Amino acid sequence: MSTVKRNDSLSSSLFMASDPVYFCQLDGKGKAINSKKDKDKIEATVAHPCWIHLDYSKSATRDWINHTDLLPPLAKKALIGKDPTPKEMRFDTGMLVILKGVNVTANRYPDPIITFRFYIMDKLIISSCNKKIDAIDIIEQNLKKGVGPVDVADWLIQISDALTDKANLSFDHIHNRVIALEDTVLNDHVLSHREIGFVRRELIILRRLLVPSQDIIVKLATERVSWIDDNDRQHLHDTSTRLSHCVSDIDNGLLRISSIMELINSLLAESMNKRIYFMTLFTLIFNPITFLTSLLGVNLAGIPFSDSGWAFGIFAIVLMFVGVVLIFWLKFKKWL
Repeated sequence: MSTVKRNDSLSSSLFMASDPVYFCQLDGKGKAINSKKDKDKIEATVAHPCWIHLDYSKSATRDWINHTDLLPPLAKKALIGKDPTPKEMRFDTGMLVILKGVNVTANRYPDPIITFRFYIMDKLIISSCNKKIDAIDIIEQNLKKGVGPVDVADWLIQISDALTDKANLSFDHIHNRVIALEDTVLNDHVLSHREIGFVRRELIILRRLLVPSQDIIVKLATERVSWIDDNDRQHLHDTSTRLSHCVSDIDNGLLRISSIMELINSLLAESMNKRIYFMTLFTLIFNPITFLTSLLGVNLAGIPFSDSGWAFGIFAIVLMFVGVVLIFWLKFKKWL
C-alpha cells in the first residue's frame, strides 16, 4: 500500500479552509476537549486523538483532502469519490473504511440510505459524508455526556454500534409492517401485491446493506494493529454477531412475506372457487329448463321426414344419442 508522510500537527491553512462539520479532541475519558475554533493549535497524540468530520460536497473540503499529507492517495479518492461500495483497506499509516447504513425517520419509508467513509489511524480519525448521519449525532451526544470514545479503537466500536443500532431500528419498523400485513391477511382481507412488494423490497435493500458491513466489521476485528487490543476485537465481534442476527431476522421476514403472498393466493383461489361453484349451481338449475324450452320450441319444418308423426320422437332420440356419445367421450378423456 502507499505510504504517506506523517503530520501529527493539525495546524495548517489548508485544514482551516476545509471547514469541518465536527471537530474534537478526545480526552481519553469519554469527553471531547477543544473545538474546531482551536484546531489550528492542537497536536494529536495517541492518548488524545483527534476526530475530524468533513462534508466532501464542499469544494474547500475536497481541496484540503486532495492536498493534505495526512492521507494516502487511494484514501483521498475514496473519501471524496462517488463509489459507495463498502470496503476496508489497510495502509501503512492507518485503515480506510466505507460502511453503509440508514438514517431512521418517522413516517417515511424506506429509511434514507447513507454511506459513511473514514480514515482511521492511531492519532487521528478523518471521516466524510455529504449528508447528515444519525450515528455521528449519537457519538457527539455521547461525548457531551462523558460516555463517548476514549481512543480511536473505542470510536470505531461506538460508530459501528451506532450504525448497527440504526439498522436494527429500521428493521423493527419494517417488521412491524410485516406483522400488520399478516394480521390483515389473517382477517381474510386480501392485500394488493404492490403493497407487499414495497415491504419486501425494503427488506432486500436492508439486507444488501448489512451483509457487506458485517463482513467488514469481522475483518476489522481480525486486523493486527497496535491500537486495537483483544477487548476491542471482542467488541467488534459482538457487533458483527448482532448484524448477523439482524440478517437472519431479515431472512425470516422475507419468508413471512412469501407466506403472506401464498396465503393471499389461496384466498383468491378460494374466492374464485366459490364463484365458480355458484355459477355451476345456476347452470345445473337452468340447463334442464333451457333444454326443454329449446326442444319444445324447435321448428321441424324443412327437415327430412318432417311430415311424419315420428319426426319429433326421432329428433329427441338423436339428441339423446349425441348426449350419450359426449358423456363416453368425456369419460375416455378422463374429464369426468
